[in-house]
Amino acid sequence: MALAHRYTLPDQYYACTVEDHGYQPGNSLYEPLPPLPWPKQWPKNVNGKWVLVEDHRERKEPFFDAALTQDATDYWLPDDTNANPARRMTKPGPLPEGALIERPAKTDAELLAESKAAKTAEIKAGYDAAVAASLTMPTTSPTEQDVTIGAAAFAAEDAEGLAYVMQTHAARRDELLAAVTAATTVIAVQDMVVSYAV
Repeated sequence: MALAHRYTLPDQYYACTVEDHGYQPGNSLYEPLPPLPWPKQWPKNVNGKWVLVEDHRERKEPFFDAALTQDATDYWLPDDTNANPARRMTKPGPLPEGALIERPAKTDAELLAESKAAKTAEIKAGYDAAVAASLTMPTTSPTEQDVTIGAAAFAAEDAEGLAYVMQTHAARRDELLAAVTAATTVIAVQDMVVSYAV
């Protein structure tokens, strides 16, 4: 029995190879397929001949034989940003017109937002560390239990002093956070020194 190579409709892409059982199956050619490998390419029926066209799909086993496997070509469109996930083709053919195969660079606004988020986290962590240090001196690595006990002891001995310390740290934290919000450049954010009086 001869082998027939079937193709899909309406796009004419190679689909599979079958035995003809004495008659030519529909949507098939006896024309030999192009020799392997087919990296980033796939056969297409063009006027009764197999022609290799671009193929950027992911091809993985078990849906494809090992010799046909490949990773997808990640791409982005001109209006995409760095935050957009990569796009991938789902059928053979060229990438869309204007496609970019490298992730777009982050915009100044994205870099500024990222920098502000990191500095905000640093300010809040610094606040927590300053409060813990103020409540547990001279302990160098206080635990949550140390902080709880220290706060209770401080409140029992000097409630007004405790309130003052907490207000001082909170005021400094809020001052730093306001400066981050007002910053308009990444350098301005990165140059901010996070410090608390302990």
